[in-house]
Amino acid sequence: MAKKKYSNSGVDGAGGYEFQKHCALYIFLEQYNDIKNSKYFICLEHHDDFLFCYLSEEDFIKSVDTYQAKKSSKKWTITNKEFEEIIMKMLQIGLDLKEETVLKTDTYFHKLHFVSNREIALAKDIINERNKIIKYLELSEKPKNTIENFVEEMHKSELKSLLFKYIPLSTDINEQKNQLVGKFVEIFDTKILYPKAGVETLLSLFRKIELTFNQDNIVSLLDKSKRVESKQINEALNIITTKQKAFDEWKSKKDVYAPILKISVKEYNHFEMEFANAFDYFKDLEAVEHQKIFNFVTIIDLSDCYSPEDGLKKISTEFSRNHNTQFDDITTKASLLASYIQVREGTK
Repeated sequence: MAKKKYSNSGVDGAGGYEFQKHCALYIFLEQYNDIKNSKYFICLEHHDDFLFCYLSEEDFIKSVDTYQAKKSSKKWTITNKEFEEIIMKMLQIGLDLKEETVLKTDTYFHKLHFVSNREIALAKDIINERNKIIKYLELSEKPKNTIENFVEEMHKSELKSLLFKYIPLSTDINEQKNQLVGKFVEIFDTKILYPKAGVETLLSLFRKIELTFNQDNIVSLLDKSKRVESKQINEALNIITTKQKAFDEWKSKKDVYAPILKISVKEYNHFEMEFANAFDYFKDLEAVEHQKIFNFVTIIDLSDCYSPEDGLKKISTEFSRNHNTQFDDITTKASLLASYIQVREGTK
């Protein structure tokens, strides 16, 4: 454990962190295909701006990637005083990670990333859109010597873990979100019908832990309240992809499902809008009517149903016979179909 004046203690650390969250999501998407089958968790405002911690099957820590994410209106240079302070802080984080009293594998290691959306000019070594990442050990002698001259002796052992990374994000917050949506599409292609909703869903997971207190400024990887775990992310992505499958299913079986639910052609647009919204409301515990319908569907016994149509008929009949809701007819039917597909797909 470490006690830091720069750790997130709650409200004081609650503002001005959009760039860090966007960086965290961009890097997650950037490496998603490499880590999607791994066990990991992500922390924000915990040791560093954010970190990725990778676990063994026994929950031992295999490795940690920390990120100090800084947006800037001008390029970074090795003579910049702020740059020096950031590097020293990062190297101290490396020492703190070594001191963490968590179970680690015998091959444990960590990497300390300085990340910016502006060029990082370290003498002749330039990190930008053409050369996006470079390790400290790969730097030429001049910047290495400059860095070694301003860091304290106790920090020099951590220099081998230091990396510099360029990230192609705009300085404008809204444009950053557009770039994240584009990255989402690049990674998931047509599996995700609403990439913007996917971005917002994952950012909301980050927002919850960002605003969680580090009590008494104590920072520890053991603090589960500061984690977004891979299981949570996978569940969120499963729901998003289920939404896509659900729409594909509705489009392909519209002529079958519409008569079962008694949805007229004129009602299709209204139904599809409520159908899309339902998946998001199922995650909101305050959406009481959606929760009631979803919970009803989860307990229906479908063991005597041998086709999707049989299951939908049973759910629709059982609900209209035994339950009532404050929803209008179309919203109810849209919520029933969305619940049915989500439960059937195992993403409840």
